[in-house]
Amino acid sequence: MSKTLFVEVLLDQNLAKGLDYQVPPDLQKKIEIGMRVEVPLKNQLRKGTVASIKDHSRFPNVKSIARLLSTEAELSDPLWKLAQWMSGYYCAPLQRVLKCFIPPSLRREVKPKTRLFLQLAQSKEETARLCEELRTKKPVQASVFEILLKAGKGMFFSDLAKEIPLTRAVLQRMIEKKWIDSQHLTAAEDLLLEEEFFPSLPKELNGEQQECLKKIEQSLAENRFAAHLIHGVTGSGKTEVYMQAIQAALSQNKSAIMLVPEVSLTSQTIERFRTRFSEKIAILHHRRSLGERSAAWDLLKKGEARIAIGARSAVFCPTQNLGLIIVDEEHDSSYKQSDESPSYQGRDVAVMRGHLENCTVLLGSATPSVESRYNAEIGKYQFHILKTRASAHSVLPSVRIIDMKKAFDRAGGFTHFSDELLEALKQRLKTGEQTLLFLNRRGYHRMQVCGTCRHVIKCPHCDLALAFHRGAGWLQCHLCDFKQPSPRGCPACQSPESLQFKGFGTEHVERSLHAIFPEIRTLRMDRDTTSQKDSHEILFKQFRSHKADVLIGTQMIAKGFHFPAVTLVGVLNADATLSIPDFRSSEQVFQIITQVAGRAGRSELPGEVILQTFLPEHPTILLASKQDYPGFYSAEIEERRTFGYPPFSHLIKLLFSDADPERARKSAETAYELLKTKLAPPTQVLPVAPAGHPKVKDLYRYQFLIKTAKIKQASSQIVDLRDNMPSCEIKIDVDPLSTFF
Repeated sequence: MSKTLFVEVLLDQNLAKGLDYQVPPDLQKKIEIGMRVEVPLKNQLRKGTVASIKDHSRFPNVKSIARLLSTEAELSDPLWKLAQWMSGYYCAPLQRVLKCFIPPSLRREVKPKTRLFLQLAQSKEETARLCEELRTKKPVQASVFEILLKAGKGMFFSDLAKEIPLTRAVLQRMIEKKWIDSQHLTAAEDLLLEEEFFPSLPKELNGEQQECLKKIEQSLAENRFAAHLIHGVTGSGKTEVYMQAIQAALSQNKSAIMLVPEVSLTSQTIERFRTRFSEKIAILHHRRSLGERSAAWDLLKKGEARIAIGARSAVFCPTQNLGLIIVDEEHDSSYKQSDESPSYQGRDVAVMRGHLENCTVLLGSATPSVESRYNAEIGKYQFHILKTRASAHSVLPSVRIIDMKKAFDRAGGFTHFSDELLEALKQRLKTGEQTLLFLNRRGYHRMQVCGTCRHVIKCPHCDLALAFHRGAGWLQCHLCDFKQPSPRGCPACQSPESLQFKGFGTEHVERSLHAIFPEIRTLRMDRDTTSQKDSHEILFKQFRSHKADVLIGTQMIAKGFHFPAVTLVGVLNADATLSIPDFRSSEQVFQIITQVAGRAGRSELPGEVILQTFLPEHPTILLASKQDYPGFYSAEIEERRTFGYPPFSHLIKLLFSDADPERARKSAETAYELLKTKLAPPTQVLPVAPAGHPKVKDLYRYQFLIKTAKIKQASSQIVDLRDNMPSCEIKIDVDPLSTFF
């Protein structure tokens, strides 16, 4: 008789704990930890993941597994260990963590989506002759031939139908006449038909780059974990080092993961990588369709693709024989997941995965995070510095700080643009050079206020003023996306025609620029203009091909873009974030100014940066204007050492949300009192306070912080607290990005 086996299954539903199931005799030799299974629960079949295998269960009458959903474990041993580490470190149930590792296509058993691909069935000469014959009688069919002749390899029906009014019926007649071949391709096969690029060769590295690459190649050859921090000024050629490091990994039959902070950077990175590597490249980010992501996941798991490029979630992809993980712009806030559990930091997860897989990790930035720079200082990371720009003709841009108080006095009131910025813009328009204008606020106006009673039109679901979006014609909440028409009279005092707009965003800047320079061509890149799939790529290509003189945008234009014709960068409100009561405010301002300034003068043409600020003497503004990272780091690390902030401690933020504000406050205070008694000094439990946004999506929010050097001890106490306080929603954010909001 075969021995009875049991498994603990973590269901995809958010249950507090795993459930035990018996393994049928015919599955006992097949079952593995990490496999996907279907199990009965309350007269329904539910999907889950096997967490452990055991020879007994504490529960009577244990039901059996219904079926296996996979023939092998979905998670390798290192990935399983990574999931367990994340669960413990980020105080998140393992079920929640596994959702990062098991894509929706596997959880839902998504059927592969297909697209109709069209190719010419005859030679180019025969098709051209046929095209001439049909030009007057059947112009649509002739147009189909013309487009397919230009396309060369063929194209999808959906793309063809965008260019000409082609119906399925017309297409079917052309297929029946054997003029056109058609086939339905899955997303995986679709990936094989990627756009063709002119191949590029590796560039010759300067001395700093060569020394950096040599150390990285040494780590790769030793097959051991090593983390390298590359501090390279903007334009210093970090991407070229990344690509040559990836080539070294591929030559050792290893795979590589490249993380980029924004979807907007993915298209530029992919284009550069496809010109360099003949390998298939798997692309992973949320703007890709479910089928495309599923196909990329499968290619990586089968080892058919050895390069993965994507945003933070790509760190979980199932690459085979992983040798290299690269985190570009490692300081970027986009790597931190703050909206839901687990609130992981993608950069730190990448380092831990590298440790578990014995592979090399590269962290690169022109403005490294204080935590990463400190890790290099104490020897945890190998440190490399690239002080000069890679191009011999390219130098760092000159920077001018403009006091906007004086600019307002000269203009006799409010103005977006100082005289210096307008003159510099006019000069670029004359010479045909391009300009970036940075403002980290989208919309037209920030708020609508009553001039009589000072009432602010707020979101009914959040404690936030509604921003006016002129293009869409509505007021919108930037927390929950609630929208409403702009009222004519004040809803508080009923005063008619008393409402005024205050503040401004990127939309207002664009309109003002056209009022000053009527002929100017502008593009705007913010969340409003990049909501559609491929919109980042379209805007990027339009600006690079000089279809606009000025690109106006939020922080998504500050990161990693390379536009050779950009010689002027204007930062319209350089000091906005400095007023936020958060210990990271100075770091964030320094990083964003340095990054956006680095977009100027990246080719032979010299660059200029104009910083408009109300705080021209602020140390952070002055250091950023000089791109003096060592000076900034030196001052910042001493300040954090004095007050015991990271990297000299860990912070954990506990956020309590409830529809009843009193219940939310009481829950937070109860938790505060419990943890204060259980966590001994030097761990500090800081007092309860309303969150920076005290109401979001009809939930009132209170929070408090824990400052500790012993993260494991604090985490175990917090998990116990969470499991025993079900009445209120608790969000646990370990190493929070913001201690205020």
